[in-house]
Amino acid sequence: MCGAVRYEASGEPLYVGYCHCRSCRHHSGAAVAGMLVFAPEMIRFLAEKPSIYNSSPGVERGFCSRCGTSLTWKGRGLMSIHIGTLDNPDEYAPSLHWRWEERSPWFEEAHDLPHVKMVFPS
Repeated sequence: MCGAVRYEASGEPLYVGYCHCRSCRHHSGAAVAGMLVFAPEMIRFLAEKPSIYNSSPGVERGFCSRCGTSLTWKGRGLMSIHIGTLDNPDEYAPSLHWRWEERSPWFEEAHDLPHVKMVFPS
């Protein structure tokens, strides 16, 4: 969000999807986490590296120490990047769901909610 941590990926992601696990939802602060999955060697941090939090055995979660933005998940030989942290997040449409069994019970009905434009007072 603040731009302190910058990264680049070499090649296309292995997977692009939504993670519904409780841990990803907590880390992202959202009902679902949109993630791109790479082999760790495909990701290179350009300036500052993310600060790391060991969220569970063998799993590291990266975040920006300046602004707190959730950035990465690393474990089991893979590294995920939150889609929302990309310069052009709309270029990667999720094609699958992980940990569907942990989704919020209302998630399936959410697409039927009204679509409204937020208007903020100036």
